[in-house]
Amino acid sequence: VGAPLEGDVVIVDDVITAGTSIRESVDLIDSAGARAAAVMIALDREEAVTEEGDSAIAHVAKTYGLRVHTLARFSTLVEFLSDRSDLAAHLDALHSYQAQYGLTTPPG
Repeated sequence: VGAPLEGDVVIVDDVITAGTSIRESVDLIDSAGARAAAVMIALDREEAVTEEGDSAIAHVAKTYGLRVHTLARFSTLVEFLSDRSDLAAHLDALHSYQAQYGLTTPPG
C-alpha cells in the first residue's frame, strides 16, 4: 500500500468470490510495468464461478498463471463451527449459503 508498483508483486485480499478484484489488481499491476507473482487470500469461499464448476481460485490460477494461497477455507470455517456449541447456531445459514453458491466438492 502506497509503495511504487515494481518488480514482483503479491496480491493480498480478504476473500475470493468471483476473482473480480484479483483481475482488477493484475490489470493495475501490469499497467504499472510490474508483475503479479502470486495471490494470498484470507478466506476462500469455495464458490463455483464458471460453467464448468471451477472455483474462483482455479479460475484465477488458470487465467493468470498465478499461484493462489489461502489462509482458511469456507469448509474449514464450517468444520470449526460444528465443533463449537456456542457458535453452532450459525451453521444453518452457512450450509444454506454453501448449497446455493458452493462447489459440489470443496478442494482438498
